[in-house]
Amino acid sequence: MISAGFNLSQSSEDADIIIINTCGFIKDAKEESIGVIFDALDMKEQYAEEGSLHSFPGKKIVALGCLTKRYFDEINNDIPEIDFLYPIPDSSFVPAMAAEFNIKIRALLSKRKPLYSNPPFSYIKISDGCSNNCSYCAIPLIRGGHKAFDPEFIYSEALEAVKNGAIELIIIAQDIASYRWGETALPQLVKKISAIGGLKWIRLLYCHPDNITDEIIDLIAENSKVVPYIDIPFQHINSRILKSMGRKGDYKVYLDLVKRLRDRVEGIVIRSTFMTGYPGETADEFNELLDFINEARLDKVGCFIFSPEDDTAAADMADDVNPEIKQERFDALMSLQMRISEEKLQAMIGSEVDVLVEEKIDEQTYIGRTPFDAPEVDGVFYLTSASDRVNSIVRARITDSYEYDLIGEIL
Repeated sequence: MISAGFNLSQSSEDADIIIINTCGFIKDAKEESIGVIFDALDMKEQYAEEGSLHSFPGKKIVALGCLTKRYFDEINNDIPEIDFLYPIPDSSFVPAMAAEFNIKIRALLSKRKPLYSNPPFSYIKISDGCSNNCSYCAIPLIRGGHKAFDPEFIYSEALEAVKNGAIELIIIAQDIASYRWGETALPQLVKKISAIGGLKWIRLLYCHPDNITDEIIDLIAENSKVVPYIDIPFQHINSRILKSMGRKGDYKVYLDLVKRLRDRVEGIVIRSTFMTGYPGETADEFNELLDFINEARLDKVGCFIFSPEDDTAAADMADDVNPEIKQERFDALMSLQMRISEEKLQAMIGSEVDVLVEEKIDEQTYIGRTPFDAPEVDGVFYLTSASDRVNSIVRARITDSYEYDLIGEIL
């Protein structure tokens, strides 16, 4: 868009065109996407009432992404106030939008530029789609099967991100453990990326537990730039439920994986997600899940309440767990994990860690992240420092902790 001649606006209030990238993964995400669309339409209406201060003829609302791809006709019919509706953005999106709004654009460049200057981290997507076909998940319906990206393209994206100021690269996909391009699998790909000068941290997100190999574990253990952190969405540990989900594990298999990671990678932090209220989940099966969380003592845990997704296998199952029970189980799981997290963070008080400083909030207080925290989903580090060290990695001592966050001072 920048190469086409568009300029980034710092706020939606000041923008001529508001582009909303929607999510169609679960019920809450769908509802949030629709809510953001209606907020933007309210802003558009207010803008029209106040009179345009711009040369552009009114504020335009664009919606695209997974939700619009999956429910294109329904959204088009139900929310006609959206000025331009598009499925998942591709190389045709910018010309199509420009034509819709009668905007003349310059020749497009395929090379991407960051929206904001000097970002301390960048996401590097290595594939799209998923072929695991879990019973509850609509991603294969929306994104299709797993499609690996060319490693040379991925490397060029990583190189450009570091040139633009990123000192942490976050390797992402629906399942990075499935990555393969010819003879190149995830370990070989990350090894090549790790040779980029100026890059300090590489973080691995979203490894399906059934696809984690010894080579991936060795990658985390042996590559000094790969932080000791991994995100493994277990979803459940009961064998019957996992089989119904289309997964292969069970309590013992997943606990053994946790132990292998901890034995092989010193100080590794393991993040996971679980689901409560899957069709047919009994009290005993849920209690087995609580037992696992209590025994495994994972460092970071997120939780979702099951909601049937159209056209998935689980949507045809009887959604027979009472909504109140689903919520009670969610609350019980997260309460247990909050206690575990609090205990783990308290045990870190007095130790020293590296902190990537990301934001200054007052004269001597900064917000950052340790190698054990991914952006957006994990905790933060509140750092006291007399000097401005934003977008750098510093050594700090932990002096206190909250349930999910740490407090400390620069050394």
